[in-house]
Amino acid sequence: MGKLVIFFGIFMLFLQAQNTVPYYALAEPLGDNARKIEQLNNKVLSASDAITTVDFCSDVQKTLSKGAYLATSSVINEDALSLYLLQLRSLSLRQEQIYQLYRKSILHAIDTKDKKRFEQLASIELEPLHQPRVRSDVIAFYQKNFPEHSILNLENLSKEQALEVKSIQFAQDQEQAYEEHLKILKRSQVQQLKKTTAIGSRNSVMIIAETTPKGGVVFEAENLNPYRVTLTLDIASISNLSSTVRLPLSIELAGYSKKSVLELVRLDSTKLVNYQASYGWVRGSSVVRHNDDYLYTLPFAKGTGVYVSQGYNGGLSHKGLTAYAIDFPLPVGTPVYAAREGIVVGAEGSNSLGGASPEYRRYANYVIIEHDDGTMGNYYHLRQGGTAVKIGEKVKKGQLIAYSGNTGYTSGAHLHFSVSTVDPVSMRRPMNLPVKIQTAQGIVTNPRQGDRYTVL
Repeated sequence: MGKLVIFFGIFMLFLQAQNTVPYYALAEPLGDNARKIEQLNNKVLSASDAITTVDFCSDVQKTLSKGAYLATSSVINEDALSLYLLQLRSLSLRQEQIYQLYRKSILHAIDTKDKKRFEQLASIELEPLHQPRVRSDVIAFYQKNFPEHSILNLENLSKEQALEVKSIQFAQDQEQAYEEHLKILKRSQVQQLKKTTAIGSRNSVMIIAETTPKGGVVFEAENLNPYRVTLTLDIASISNLSSTVRLPLSIELAGYSKKSVLELVRLDSTKLVNYQASYGWVRGSSVVRHNDDYLYTLPFAKGTGVYVSQGYNGGLSHKGLTAYAIDFPLPVGTPVYAAREGIVVGAEGSNSLGGASPEYRRYANYVIIEHDDGTMGNYYHLRQGGTAVKIGEKVKKGQLIAYSGNTGYTSGAHLHFSVSTVDPVSMRRPMNLPVKIQTAQGIVTNPRQGDRYTVL
């Protein structure tokens, strides 16, 4: 996990077809990364590997052109949009293959003490440099073998490690965790697990595997939560079995539902079968369409004056998929009200810990409300015992739902508010959406740090 999350988050995807939508922006980060990947061709790659990167960069440019065309079309062709998204997913997977090559190459340069090749690779700042294990090895080698500190981006990388600034990945984990690498269960294990499974917990979405009469395997998914989830099932290795669908498989499961999702068919009855499977899930849907005409209210009492400490595309943590979020610094215990009506699908108030380190992110208290268009309203960092609603409860706009706090990954007491859906490219992370907020100062569409508003 954490491999694809930085590429597709800063622009919303699903808007009403009559709007002019920057579809090309979904591919723009790929274009930025492709320009860096191009540098690999002339420096450190073999001829065959160079061809792979050249083909990738060429296909990225074609996809950018297709996105620009969609953005200027007066009527959105749903088939063209679906194909565009499939191309983005394919490109993101190909990009990861190149990143694996880059990661392997730089670690090999470290192992062989090849300073020249290391410098060539490390001077091209690609995502694997920020992965903890790679980053640690790279910085250790750099500091030992380059006492003149001649590689600027590695100087910045050293500061990043020292400050434990994980930026985008941790911002996303702060918003909502994607539960992954969960165990595939046997039928005999299910009932015992259900007895101890709480709504919203890791195992509240489970996959059960059963052997078919012909020696294959069928997978059944069950969602024990009252809300819909997006589930991704992957088969890491497979022997003497064939999948009936393309893998990895991403599907939606309605609340309190179960269904068969995949069958692996045995190829040769005389040979043994084997497979390694894992799955993960995230709350919500990737295909919902946000009602962009809806006017949200600020999530506080009428007449309250509030200050924005971090707005859209904020410099600290509102980047990538979490770009469209707002932080309001508040005294602990400030009443929080629903910015939009809906049904409570998440409520956690048992935690008491908080701090400016990623290790605290799992301790965040929150309330999550599903709106009638399928999007989620997220209210984070509540105080211990600070939830005033329960899962399944219908709430009205302006209804008291919680009390602010300082729990989770936070440097000070504040409320983190956002509206999200599931990222349609990775299918593994929430993606925040920009919204319109009615205030006494007018309709706000782009809140920034330092803004002050009054609640209507």
